[in-house]
Amino acid sequence: MLTSSALISSVLRNPIRAACCALLLCCTSVPCQERRSDSAGMETTELAALKILNDSDWAHTVKPSLQDTPCTDQNPAFHDLYPKEKAITDGLSPTLPPDQVKADDSEYLIRFQSAKPVQTAVGELLALGEKWAAYKKESLPVSEADEPTDLTNSRYNIADMITVAVILKRPSPDGITLFDYGYEENGRIFPSHSFRVWPCAGLRTTTGQVFAHVAPQVFGRVLQLSFPRLIQGKPLISSQLEKVEVRLVANRRVFETTFYINASDVLDGSEKILYLPSAFTDQEEIARHLAH
Repeated sequence: MLTSSALISSVLRNPIRAACCALLLCCTSVPCQERRSDSAGMETTELAALKILNDSDWAHTVKPSLQDTPCTDQNPAFHDLYPKEKAITDGLSPTLPPDQVKADDSEYLIRFQSAKPVQTAVGELLALGEKWAAYKKESLPVSEADEPTDLTNSRYNIADMITVAVILKRPSPDGITLFDYGYEENGRIFPSHSFRVWPCAGLRTTTGQVFAHVAPQVFGRVLQLSFPRLIQGKPLISSQLEKVEVRLVANRRVFETTFYINASDVLDGSEKILYLPSAFTDQEEIARHLAH
């Protein structure tokens, strides 16, 4: 049997054998390098997509504040937000006394779902394989037969509206969350009897302000709100870095943030699929949301 040094010497004295060994080493290393490269590329794609979805110009982490007065038709999220002809003045307006309202110390993610970068990020996660397959369940197919939103005739097409999500990120130590006081029967019935949604969910830009008209249903601890994209026939977001204020008041808890959105980044209804992702971090978080 040849020793290691003898084997090396033998190989070096035989050019053909040396060439074959070099070729074998090359062939076995290339697939390994490709796999490592593919894995690194997938990880980079995943991290970039999650950054857009969870901490970016289109996704802000907030804690709700507490306002002194209840939000009602006559005292909406923004001044003069709710049309007087739609306002009600009977006992349906919430009148909770101050001592029955506790602060909500939970953390939430407010995400501008109708931004093209957000939609692209979800598509990139889905392309990575089964890890993000849950997002397939949180999408709405858009048909060419779907007609544009027509507020006059109460016809809504979420694909050409502006959808904003309020997602529970971290519950407060005492467990109080929007999905307790804003819902009933452990989050199964929306909204709670004391939560007037439409006058208390507003979106405002320099062009004007609108209230939410639709609350799309998806998985997890998430409230989706869809607003008209047009106001008096004009785009609500029409310029670069448009200041977009979002304000939701649920039983005196105030959820608010300000986005700066480019008009070119807003969906216009031409998308074939509208993704409404509810999870905000990773696969384990998806599993916890789906378990509720």
